[in-house]
Amino acid sequence: MSTALRPLFVNVTWGAGGSTATKSLELAEICQRQLGLTTCLHLTCTNMSRSLIDEALEQAKVLGIRNILALRGDPPRSNEYREEGMPPLDGDHEDEFVWAVDLVKYIKRQHGDYFCIGVATYPEGHSDESHPEKQDPAFDLPYLIEKTRAGADFLMTQLFYDVKAYQEFEKMLREDPSGVFKDITIIPGLMPIQSYQILRRTTKLSHAKLPPDILSRLDAVKSDDEAVKRVG
Repeated sequence: MSTALRPLFVNVTWGAGGSTATKSLELAEICQRQLGLTTCLHLTCTNMSRSLIDEALEQAKVLGIRNILALRGDPPRSNEYREEGMPPLDGDHEDEFVWAVDLVKYIKRQHGDYFCIGVATYPEGHSDESHPEKQDPAFDLPYLIEKTRAGADFLMTQLFYDVKAYQEFEKMLREDPSGVFKDITIIPGLMPIQSYQILRRTTKLSHAKLPPDILSRLDAVKSDDEAVKRVG
């Protein structure tokens, strides 16, 4: 499969609070070592102690993984993600890791340029409960500039289906007066359409818009997964 598809890289996601740490690292090892695929390990920082982050980064080094997507993750919720038998989180995490920029700075401080660090961005704006009325990429821009200046090497976008919105978003970044996005790599987030129901659920959760022309074509065949795939 890896030879036939020849992906540029593969993503391995990370569960909230490190809840999938063992499985994520095992999967990353399979991808990187056994399949020989360049692997990008996602790493969230909220609900994570400094020791867990250090351990994840050291394990990534051991596995030969040099690409990290630094994410905030779910908002902090105390010890909700603690596994049975684990001690409560001490004071080394909650004030230190609140936003993705905190994780970017920490990785740079601890590991220099060893890791290639990516950060998330949102072509149609980040939907957040704290400001649901402001889903606008321009509103997010100061935070993206801060993450990039902190040491991000590439940007990876949220999934989207509105190509025009993405083109306008990239133009906004490339022409931003800060200059930090002039040459940075931007990786568009794409999700192949496999099922009508999954597509509608995913776009609802991510607040990604479906252009009317695409939606109408999908609506016409929504009960036939094979036809949906062909449209996709």
